[in-house]
Amino acid sequence: MIKALAVDIDGTLTDMNRVLCPASLQAMRGLKVPVILSTGNTHCFSRTVSILLGTPRIFIAENGGVLSYSDGVMEVLADQRICEAAFQRLSEEFALKKYESSRHKYRFTDVIVKNDFDLPALVRRAEELELGVEIVDSAFAVHIKDRRVNKGTGLAKIAQHMNLDPVEFAAIGDSMSDQPMFARAGFRASVGNASPGLKEISDYVAKKDFGEGFAEIVDYMIGEGLLP
Repeated sequence: MIKALAVDIDGTLTDMNRVLCPASLQAMRGLKVPVILSTGNTHCFSRTVSILLGTPRIFIAENGGVLSYSDGVMEVLADQRICEAAFQRLSEEFALKKYESSRHKYRFTDVIVKNDFDLPALVRRAEELELGVEIVDSAFAVHIKDRRVNKGTGLAKIAQHMNLDPVEFAAIGDSMSDQPMFARAGFRASVGNASPGLKEISDYVAKKDFGEGFAEIVDYMIGEGLLP
């Protein structure tokens, strides 16, 4: 029996315009287990979303770089200075442009750049230079992040905080940034719009996209006896 869900936000509960799908909210309202948001978004954004959705103030933000354990307790696990140094070094060879919107100014741990360059080449070069970072494409932005943390390490710490084992979680997402938490969860499901790589490692792939796909996954899990 699954005791909690670890759920991505953008592209999983929302559409590509980051608009919440009514079906995903309705599905969450009927759940008898907690939904732990797991996202690349900032802490303040994630907290606001958790309030609007009625989910716990326990969540994973900035791809595991920031964890929230309650409304007043958070933990920063990554070093943004490593990411800034990597950005400067890689900018010598690639035309990288940071997102300058106000919401990105509240990030604690990573650097967000626009995806208008040769991403595979950047990934290879970052590995060759051993910069201590990981390049993650969330389909909404490219994150230069501390390679020591990810959604999987975040899930492990959140599970410990909740006195659960990671295998008692179901992980639901849409991009390869969700792969680390898929590797630790006991059940893995991707929405219909998910990347091919994530679908390959999923126990269930929804036929529907975005929030309607999330609702389909919840219905499937209830039907299979994985959720109460």
